[in-house]
Amino acid sequence: MKPRLFDIHSHLNFPDFDNDREAVIKRMLDNDIGTICVGADKKTSQECVELAEKHDCIFASVGIHPSEIVGNLVSDIRDLAKHPKVVAIGECGLEYYRIKNKELRIKQKDILKQQIELALEVDKPLMIHCRDAHDEVIKILTTYYSQLTTRHNGNIHFFSSSWEEAQKYFDLGFTISFAGPITFTDQYDETIKKAPLDKIMIETDAPFAAPQPWRGKRNEPVYVKEIAKKIAEIKGISYDEVRAATVNNALKFFNLYGKYNN
Repeated sequence: MKPRLFDIHSHLNFPDFDNDREAVIKRMLDNDIGTICVGADKKTSQECVELAEKHDCIFASVGIHPSEIVGNLVSDIRDLAKHPKVVAIGECGLEYYRIKNKELRIKQKDILKQQIELALEVDKPLMIHCRDAHDEVIKILTTYYSQLTTRHNGNIHFFSSSWEEAQKYFDLGFTISFAGPITFTDQYDETIKKAPLDKIMIETDAPFAAPQPWRGKRNEPVYVKEIAKKIAEIKGISYDEVRAATVNNALKFFNLYGKYNN
């Protein structure tokens, strides 16, 4: 049975949910919403897998975030990557907004490449984090995926770049996902208007970046509905069309047909 909405990127394992995690998950169940809990290092990846094991509506992504490369090895997540409820590798990528150190940036690239190789090994898509480094990420992804454009190669999470760069990702077999900020700024409108509906997905990045009317408060997966509503408004199509398309995209992209609620 398909979920009614699917939030492809959340962090339900974070301490922000320690006091009411089960209540948050119950709200997901009551609203028929699925999510992918995304790891950032060995510890949080393990936590996401454990949550996914307990709840049919939760799946996991395991990876090493570019801000967490010190003290973490890709080998730390290799066994987790093979778990049946792990549907993606990441979040991984490049974080140049916060990290200026040249040596750490080089290390980020190395860790990203190792995770790409792991994703190809286990045949699962990537969950990419990228800030102020799209040219570099596209260059690296092109090396691995230029001949694999018919696959579901990965998703660019919390996309915040230009329409031109979105097209480059699409050409590599990647999708992009939008989060809460689209509800309170128009900087994403051009890309949302132009992007094919089968190339986009929706996410909360909970507990961060809550959409209107919860801006500034803790985010949670049930708020993903606001992202779908805003995309529908910007594209000039119905909410149900966006809702159905983004669910189908998620189930297809992350190979969830036959797994959801099994």
